[in-house]
Amino acid sequence: MNKKTRTMARRPTQRKKKAGMSDDSDLSFHSAEQNTPLLQADHSASIATEEDVAPCLDDGPEKLSLSAYQEETSGDGASSTVDKEAPSNDDEDGSANADADGEQRQPKSYRLFHRVGSSFLIPLTDQRGSLSSIALGLFCLALVGTVLGLVMPKESSLPTPVWRTISSIVGYTYFICWSISFYPQVILNYKRKSTAGLSNDFSVLNVAGFACYATYTCCFYWSKEIKEEYQQRNGDDSEITVQSNDVAFAVHALMLCAVQVGQIVFYGGLRAQPLSKVVKLGLILSAVLIATYAALIIFKIEPGHRLLWLDFLYLLSFVKVAISVTKYIPQVILNVRRKSTVGWNIWNIILDFTGGVLSILQLIGDSADISDWSGITGNPAKFALGFVSIIFDIIFFFQHYVLYPEDAHESSHSEALIDNYDTESLI
Repeated sequence: MNKKTRTMARRPTQRKKKAGMSDDSDLSFHSAEQNTPLLQADHSASIATEEDVAPCLDDGPEKLSLSAYQEETSGDGASSTVDKEAPSNDDEDGSANADADGEQRQPKSYRLFHRVGSSFLIPLTDQRGSLSSIALGLFCLALVGTVLGLVMPKESSLPTPVWRTISSIVGYTYFICWSISFYPQVILNYKRKSTAGLSNDFSVLNVAGFACYATYTCCFYWSKEIKEEYQQRNGDDSEITVQSNDVAFAVHALMLCAVQVGQIVFYGGLRAQPLSKVVKLGLILSAVLIATYAALIIFKIEPGHRLLWLDFLYLLSFVKVAISVTKYIPQVILNVRRKSTVGWNIWNIILDFTGGVLSILQLIGDSADISDWSGITGNPAKFALGFVSIIFDIIFFFQHYVLYPEDAHESSHSEALIDNYDTESLI
């Protein structure tokens, strides 16, 4: 045995202090030293000195035994053996139990507040769309809509006080549903750092459609000239049924749709999935039609009869309805070609469906309360928009829960399939 090696064996206490090893590691060290055949070989090639071993012993979690170190440095081509400290299951179980105990030690009021808060966030955080999560999420949204409907100003044109309150509750509830419906997709895109699974044609058409709808609702709600033209055409007793929540929804939806398009550009979605030629042509023709109609009114060019700004708003409403019909088609086709709805958030559809149903109920109820059904014929955008949304929402439900239920829940495998999908032109 080498002199330096014998010196190392006589000084276990110093070695322990230097390397931070326990008594058990000392025993294994001596055992490795006595049993290693390499100690009987050439000292210059196979015996580790105290200066060589000490740095390895100080390496923290990767602790080398003397025999392992000698095998590593012997140069015989054999692979070295490194004994690493792996975290034990007992430690993980202990930390999990500690977290559970810590949660149990929280006050009941804290746990209740946490559960209630989680329930209200279900539409934004849930990706599965199970029956229980849908029921709880919509119930929480209905509570928020009820509170807003009770405290916010009511529509003074409605004669019946009870229906005035109900209409306000229904209106704010569908406003919340429709408004929040844009957030789940934005959050999903951000989490995945990708817009694969979301049709670019659908998103761009959404921006164009809500630009028309926001202009339509704002003018009907604030413009005195539009209100006068409306009463001249439908009678002095006729009332415009566009309410403040309609305006708030339209402007808010336009901003969120613009955010989605921004995500598509930022994550390279337009390069992977360019807009289809049909969508480009439709947007160009719509822009030309709107600009031409506005120019005729501004320059007072009357082709046979007088053109009113009221008719211009009706034109915007019909463009919005036309876009609402066509914008869903690319997404339906994309889901069929991929045979999956992953990347297309189901809560977007759930909330859109709920908002569409409540919107129609409010419109019919308001018209019946004031005994004036021109609220439907005079507000065709709101009425048609609700029915179009409901029809396509049912199609998306069928795709998500019936046709492609196995791919409805996001997984790493389905993510890989989507990210590698060849997004060709859909139309």
